Amino acid sequence: MKKILVFAIILIIFPNNFSVGHTENREAFTVIVSDENPFYALIATPIAIFYDKNIHVKPLLVENFSNPSTAIERFKKLYGVENAVIISNKDVVDASIYISKMWQKSEEAIIIKNDSEGYKLGVAITCLGSYKNIPIFVVNKIEEIKERLKELGVKRTYICGDIDGYGDFIKFESTEGINEFMIKFLKEKFGEIKYIAITNPIDVGNAKVIEKIEYNFSGKINSGSTLHGFNILKSGFNYSSTHIFKVPYNDFAIIRVELVNRDSEDVEKWGDRLFLHLSATDNITFVYASTAGGIPEIDENGRITLDKLTYQTCVYNSPGEYKAEVIGTWIVKREGEYEMKIEVERVDRGNFPLMKSLSSLAGYVASYHKGIVFADDFSFVGGENVDISGVIYPVSNEKLVEPCNNHVLKIHERINSLLLNISGVKNLEELQKYYAKNPIHIAIIGDTTMVPMFYYYNPDSDYVSGQGTASDFIYGNIDPNPNDLENDSFTYYPFQENAVGRITGYDAQDCSALIARTIFYNEIVNKLGDWKNNATVQTGTGIEFQMIPIISPMMNILKSFIGFGPVRNEPTKFPTGESNFINARISNDFSRNGFNVFSAKGLDAQRVGLFLKRKGGEYQLKSNYIFAFNHGTYYLYEAGDMLEFDQFGLGLKTGLSGKGSFDVRHIVNTEYNPSVAFIESCLVGKIEGLIPENCLSQAYIHAGVNSFVASTRYTADPGYLEPGLIFKGFGIYGYINASINLKMNGKYPDLHFGALLAEDFILNLIENNTSVGIALRNAKNAYLPKDANSTFLWTPPLYFSGDPFEKIKWNFQPKETNALDKKYVCLYEFTLYGDPAFNPC
Repeated sequence: MKKILVFAIILIIFPNNFSVGHTENREAFTVIVSDENPFYALIATPIAIFYDKNIHVKPLLVENFSNPSTAIERFKKLYGVENAVIISNKDVVDASIYISKMWQKSEEAIIIKNDSEGYKLGVAITCLGSYKNIPIFVVNKIEEIKERLKELGVKRTYICGDIDGYGDFIKFESTEGINEFMIKFLKEKFGEIKYIAITNPIDVGNAKVIEKIEYNFSGKINSGSTLHGFNILKSGFNYSSTHIFKVPYNDFAIIRVELVNRDSEDVEKWGDRLFLHLSATDNITFVYASTAGGIPEIDENGRITLDKLTYQTCVYNSPGEYKAEVIGTWIVKREGEYEMKIEVERVDRGNFPLMKSLSSLAGYVASYHKGIVFADDFSFVGGENVDISGVIYPVSNEKLVEPCNNHVLKIHERINSLLLNISGVKNLEELQKYYAKNPIHIAIIGDTTMVPMFYYYNPDSDYVSGQGTASDFIYGNIDPNPNDLENDSFTYYPFQENAVGRITGYDAQDCSALIARTIFYNEIVNKLGDWKNNATVQTGTGIEFQMIPIISPMMNILKSFIGFGPVRNEPTKFPTGESNFINARISNDFSRNGFNVFSAKGLDAQRVGLFLKRKGGEYQLKSNYIFAFNHGTYYLYEAGDMLEFDQFGLGLKTGLSGKGSFDVRHIVNTEYNPSVAFIESCLVGKIEGLIPENCLSQAYIHAGVNSFVASTRYTADPGYLEPGLIFKGFGIYGYINASINLKMNGKYPDLHFGALLAEDFILNLIENNTSVGIALRNAKNAYLPKDANSTFLWTPPLYFSGDPFEKIKWNFQPKETNALDKKYVCLYEFTLYGDPAFNPC
């Protein structure tokens, strides 16, 4: 890539061709700005994208030049970045002046005060610079740029913040005022507004560390793999180590754990890993993590050389003793060593970003979609918005759920006010009808601290999965019933009028790469040959259940003796054929629409194999569309243990599934093309209260995937085809009947829960040529009318982390029911990461 320093060479690039702000002569240029100052992205936006009679657009990338993200490097390679304008290591006032030399004349300019309030207003108005093709200045006082304004011939300015105007000026003192202005302007320019970007400008600042304390631990522990059963028995089931550390602070305290597997040499060969549990002063374990969810050190061939995890959470007004428990799973070694460093930092606030500076890109993506930016401090955490102690995130603190929901409802009211202004209708009922027929895209640009999720009811809330059902659904739902927030005011079932997606990334670097891959998708895939026409459908093992006479009751009794709680009449993992039919049906959906389908079933759906070659990982890299149906958690999903010792759910886990799992530590260093992924596994879409580096959804985004859909909580599936004839929940009748029906009538068994949502999502994309946001919106709106009345004997969760100590509970029904509460969870939990307006067709 040729780098062009804007400050030195701008006159060489444009010797006599600077254009007036709204003329047609100027070109758009690729701009790469340093992540050192978020204002850089704002002033660069009208350079990378502007309108005259047409749109002119080039990539706008944010980069850490000393440590560039591989997502940025990969985009440059795929797109072919040349002659980029670079903004780095420069005072923002000087940068503004030099950038303005892209224009020879401009009758208008935007002027932003160089402070936090100016930034907030600037984020909201940046689009105007692109729509009008005018420069943006960031200054401390107007005198700094008066000479340049005279040179440009500026007559009118748009002022953001506490600063004097220039010429005829419009001064904005609130984002509401900017939105009012922008709505009127866009209606006149484009006739409509079909895109709203919601973002939080306070995401540019980290919490200030006041003081900190550090603890260092190390040790050797027995492997928890059942392959070392005799050693485990001999040690008295001693395969963990617990360490005590103190939080001495009464205000905000970040707890950061760095866990290192000192015996990492067999991680690639066998899937070895460590697990981390954190317990609070009340002895409740509120953190379940693993080195499989960490960023490892790798060699030049991409192989893991050091298996490690960095995990972070934050508590408020919760001093006392905490416990950190370490468990190891080594397949060959009987025991292994670890090191652990725990830092406890007292910080000045809790509403710090987990994904930094994403707001700086809101104007760029909104400009591309002819939309507006709704920017304000929408953040929510305990200790800031409400005086409740404990973990500051609602996901791990049930006392925060209701206050968080009340906070989100206030944001929702403001969104509805915007929509009323945009649509011109008079009341809520008319608004619902209008957007039901004319949906728009709503992009949330930020993490769930900056723009929180809503927590719907969940019968299976716990500290493993999280409280409630975390969801972005409400941001697209105009009329939730104030007396019954699970339902709507004007429709029988919940109905999402507008399409919602969350544009995310590890930081502004990854977010800018995601946006660039989305906008320049066609330019990229045109270089990839037949890749666009490929799809993979993957279904793993252990996702089918039967109630086996004698055996299942005995196993349930045995589980109660080994610490799995009271005797419950639960089914047993046992083949039924359901997952094979799901695979065949969705494969057929793709193939009849002209796609080359790579199908993988059972252990063949593993990322890689232990002894035999498995093609799950290979198939994903070859495919534009990815569907996977497996057990999982927030940092991995996997197709199963090749020995499947835990067939009866007794906690007898070999750990061999770690070899072929799709986990953070492997996906983060894999190069994906800009595909669309729908993963039906528990918790894979969970990001609340987690640093993005621990989340599998964000690893996929980092690796190159454009759209990622997954559930934030336990997602259910019946795991069988039909109840059975002689014994309820047992037998092969369902499989035989489904096979005959398919062969004789060409009809596949009905889909339920996430599989049904996935199919409708896929068909909306490939048959109706919709955006990913509209496809998911349509699939959700069709889901309950299709599936609400279906009945099931049981609906077990598709959860698995590999952790031998985790014991999850699920709401087993002793008789056939419609499990409507879990269907509502299914409706709300599936979340889209990526631009909702992206169309991969």
